[in-house]
Amino acid sequence: MKNEKQVILFPIASHFLFHFYEIAFPALAIPLTLSLGMSLKDVLALGFPMYVAFGIFALPWGLFADHYNNRLALIIGFFGCAAGSFLTALSSTPAGIMWSLAVIGTFCCICHPAGMGLISHGAENRGSALGIFSVAGTVGLIVGPFLVGILNWLAGWKVAYAAMGVASLLCGVAMLFVRIDESHIIRGPVEPDNERNNKGFAWGTVILFFWVVTLGGLVYRINIVALPAYLELKAGLLAKSLHGMLNISTVAATTTMAAAALTSLIYVAGIFGQIWGGKIADRHELKRLWLFFYALILPLSLVLAFLSDHWLVAAATVYVFFALGIQPVENSLIAKFTPPRWRSTGYGLAAILIFGVGALAVYLVGWVSANQSLGAVYLYSGGMVLLIVANIALLFLLTRGRDIRNRDGV
Repeated sequence: MKNEKQVILFPIASHFLFHFYEIAFPALAIPLTLSLGMSLKDVLALGFPMYVAFGIFALPWGLFADHYNNRLALIIGFFGCAAGSFLTALSSTPAGIMWSLAVIGTFCCICHPAGMGLISHGAENRGSALGIFSVAGTVGLIVGPFLVGILNWLAGWKVAYAAMGVASLLCGVAMLFVRIDESHIIRGPVEPDNERNNKGFAWGTVILFFWVVTLGGLVYRINIVALPAYLELKAGLLAKSLHGMLNISTVAATTTMAAAALTSLIYVAGIFGQIWGGKIADRHELKRLWLFFYALILPLSLVLAFLSDHWLVAAATVYVFFALGIQPVENSLIAKFTPPRWRSTGYGLAAILIFGVGALAVYLVGWVSANQSLGAVYLYSGGMVLLIVANIALLFLLTRGRDIRNRDGV
């Protein structure tokens, strides 16, 4: 595909913004409580429609991108996010903020089906490009709280959302002037014999694959939810040492804040995992890599339940490296298990499964920590990883004799 740099650049910009928006709202929750005179619980509830929209609208936007084109979908996404951001900045009532955030969620989720769809069709080194795409999202999660915190400190939460709107608007305007040729992508009805990508994969095999994707999304979300609190509980000495080394101000000098900073540092390791995962996804058979990553995650999940302080941080860092490194491998496999003309739809389906079913992690972590312990959460997570490994082994049997690689022409 021509303009390969743009093929990668705009999807990664959209993915960065998606996770930036995802983390910006909880990062601004305390200022919103002061502005609206509401409790923290009630303020956080305002973001529920946005988070629901992140999941449920991914599939319809995937269908749209497959029927029209990915470039148009991304442009709509950028302008829609800008509109939602400006509406949020202009809102002064809880209802206005809630529905403005919902607008952001409705359009922001386009990045997954359209962004990965565009990359999977147009990037020569698909695995590496999908690795960069994943990195952009992780960077958004890491820098989001710091940037919106600075903007809120300088001018308030409304200006923070207005700034996000300007960033989205500039991306949309820039993409209007970029032409991306998607004419080679098969669209509309075609004969089954022309489906090169899905040839040989029975529906049962495809369903099994997406079942594993769903379980993986749940495991990923469990760690996202549990890790900050677990570090605060079990790595308190190291968190306090970090606080002392950084000489944080009195307001921020709490174990909670230090644990949050420690979590961000651990997720930096995930960036390197995503880059490495993308590179090896272009060189090796994808099913074997998928199994390899989960086979390494399995023992790490189990030992996390019993570690503390330095050993906990070390194990969590290695865990996150592989847990995020698996993303470009899995995203490459989604492209392989989805026919070319429905690829964006396939990524939209995966987003619903990961963000929708993955939302259950909040309730699972809460139930296990209340009835057993927070550490026990990782034992449950390890059990799920064991189930994933068993299902991937079954997938090997169903696709035996068939290598699945990025560089095989589809």
